[in-house]
Amino acid sequence: MPSVSVTDPGQTELVAINTLQELIDHLNQQREQGVWVSTVRYSGTLSQQEIQLLSGCVGAAGVECSIVGDEHTFTLMQFPGHRIVQAHASGDTSQLTADEVQALGIAEQMVAQARAQTSDPLELELLLYDMLRERTTYYNEDTDRSDEDELPRYRTAVGALVDGRANCQGCADGFYTLACLAGFRVDRMSGLLNGEPHEVNTIYLDGAWYVVDATATLEQAKGAEQVYPRFNAGVDMCGSLSWSPEQEIKPIAPLSDRHYYYNIQNDSARHNYQKKYTDLTELTQAAVREFDVNGREVVYLMLLDRQATQEEIGQALRLAGQEAGRSFSASYSQSVSGNHTYITFGFSE
Repeated sequence: MPSVSVTDPGQTELVAINTLQELIDHLNQQREQGVWVSTVRYSGTLSQQEIQLLSGCVGAAGVECSIVGDEHTFTLMQFPGHRIVQAHASGDTSQLTADEVQALGIAEQMVAQARAQTSDPLELELLLYDMLRERTTYYNEDTDRSDEDELPRYRTAVGALVDGRANCQGCADGFYTLACLAGFRVDRMSGLLNGEPHEVNTIYLDGAWYVVDATATLEQAKGAEQVYPRFNAGVDMCGSLSWSPEQEIKPIAPLSDRHYYYNIQNDSARHNYQKKYTDLTELTQAAVREFDVNGREVVYLMLLDRQATQEEIGQALRLAGQEAGRSFSASYSQSVSGNHTYITFGFSE
């Protein structure tokens, strides 16, 4: 697989590094500057496990390390998305494989189609996310490797964009490719979802970094009303997704921003939540109406500038049901972000 391994031409005196975190920070800084091969003086001893850990901490497909005395040379392996984005920016596709050239063409076409539909940044980001979801089926069977030195296609943007099947790495690489081509500042991050390894994207919006999980909606029915877990999510809305301090390549905002956090798609419009309310009574009445009139079994509503407890929500919901003369079973959960309360209702007969 072709790779673009660029060393720092201005580096004359080797950087001295003493800790693993300093090494992670340095390699990330170099990567952002387009330097994928870096030699440093490292005073510690790196285990094979720590070298493997580096891959998930520096947003690379893998890390190779050669050691001579205290001189450590690290080669960061690029995902296809990295090369595709570089080729798009430079106009030079000579370093791409035929499949990567095809993926670039598909990505450019998708971005052009999305831009033709909206000039709003949130709408554009969401359209690209939806287009990737419609194009891709979740796949995670390691049976199609022809070369042990190459990443399986389904773990890359080639799998997501060309083949239409990908795992979390492939979806993250695909979204990275699309979002970067559309002008967003995007990275990736490794962590654990329900205790299992998982990869997501991070996106920079108005001075803060948020999580975008490009895999989260793949198993939902195509064309159905979509729920978007972890779309522009701060730590407060990441749920069962967790990561170590070393894996946090970019500092994720502790709280989601209601201007960017997005959870539900309506038939009529797209909003962070279906509707926003300042009064808890009106909010619970609206939730009951959504179930009673529209048959919606899952309702997402947002209470602006107020924090509501489980007890307050439950009492208001019971009163709303009594006023509507409607009997039902309901569950509800809330998450507080700043002064706002995000409430999810689940209804059944």
